[in-house]
Amino acid sequence: MQVNVRFYGFVRDVIGASGFFLEMPPSSTIRDLLGQLVKAFGERLRERLLTAGGDLETNVRIFIGDDQAVNLEEQLGEPIGAAEVKIFVLSATAGG
Repeated sequence: MQVNVRFYGFVRDVIGASGFFLEMPPSSTIRDLLGQLVKAFGERLRERLLTAGGDLETNVRIFIGDDQAVNLEEQLGEPIGAAEVKIFVLSATAGG
């Protein structure tokens, strides 16, 4: 399935782009997706998204469509209509 990943905040700064298309197997999880993104964009991305223990950093949010992902083992879901799953990777903003 084709996954359309959209990046925001500091994640976008690491990637250098606002989006990326990636082909993933149908039963892929968010952890699988993040692994592929780290392979594509390097360790700097991993350091921004994941803790040393491999969990999602507390200031990062991942949405699959309109729903916030609960954990990294969550499946990406089934393509709707155009055979594309849209994933949004957001960084929480810091207040001043």
